[in-house]
Amino acid sequence: MNPNYKLTATDIKVILFALGVLPTMELEDTEEQANLNQICCIGAAHKLTTGKNKFTLNEIRVISASLQIVQLINNGELDADSELKSDCARYLFDINRLVPIFELGDELFDNE
Repeated sequence: MNPNYKLTATDIKVILFALGVLPTMELEDTEEQANLNQICCIGAAHKLTTGKNKFTLNEIRVISASLQIVQLINNGELDADSELKSDCARYLFDINRLVPIFELGDELFDNE
């Protein structure tokens, strides 16, 4: 993958949506992990909205997990209410495009 990949406005919109889904699913094993994920989601969202896309490894991890959760909902592999399923379906193609990009994690983004 191109290490100089630049997020588009659509990418940012989709990632922000996915970051909002992760905490609502309550999939973490511990409260500590849930808190860490919440903090990382907020940090990643802040960077996305301010154009400072130099993510920490934990931020990349929650972006990846968030995108994968939406993908699992879209594939019917993770249960969600009908409203969330409908919201996730709007991003089906963008999610499927972004998941492999973020699976590469720190190889993709310059983390100075």
